[in-house]
Amino acid sequence: CRRRGRINHHNNNNNNNNSSEEQDGIPTEIVQQYGISTPQTVCQGMDFIEFFVYVTKEDAGTTAEKIARFYDFFFDATTSVVNDGESDIAIIAFGKIDDFGRAEQSMLFREVVVDNPQCHQAVHSDDLGTGHHIAIYVGNCEEDYKVAARNCVDGGLLWVNPQFEDKVLDVDSAMECKQFRFKNIVDIETGETLYVLEHEIRSISHPLFPGGN
Repeated sequence: CRRRGRINHHNNNNNNNNSSEEQDGIPTEIVQQYGISTPQTVCQGMDFIEFFVYVTKEDAGTTAEKIARFYDFFFDATTSVVNDGESDIAIIAFGKIDDFGRAEQSMLFREVVVDNPQCHQAVHSDDLGTGHHIAIYVGNCEEDYKVAARNCVDGGLLWVNPQFEDKVLDVDSAMECKQFRFKNIVDIETGETLYVLEHEIRSISHPLFPGGN
């Protein structure tokens, strides 16, 4: 269920950092500005989750923009990039979006400048990913999901997690299973991996879709 004001930070060491704002149940400034405050929503899950993307000084200011472009390109997602005075943040919107551009749910990717980003990366493998994943329901109809699946197949993104039964590597099997997986968020121009996070992309006709009819 949604928990307004609950702050969920996820860094690449698989640790959850709870701020004083979270403990007090007070949303951060970024959520107040970009998150809908009403509890009247069909979304089932957290208001937002924030991922720390470790970058060099040279890449700071560009990586968040590349991540936003990735979701826009493959999923036609509503995205924006903001700076809160500390760093650039890519905001990926989910669910209904109000007249002010605030979404029911969001993923945030915050740039964090370090000397050696590789030392801060989450432990992951081609077989198991990072050991955690997110599930996202795409579009308003089956055709929207099919377009997203085709985009990801054409982009070479699809990936099979051997821990699960679904083995989806093409559009036909994606339509049959009503879901597919990928784990690499990439630069759409160079193919460079920007962040690793297993995504379970589902159709709204998936039996576990929480939005009802």
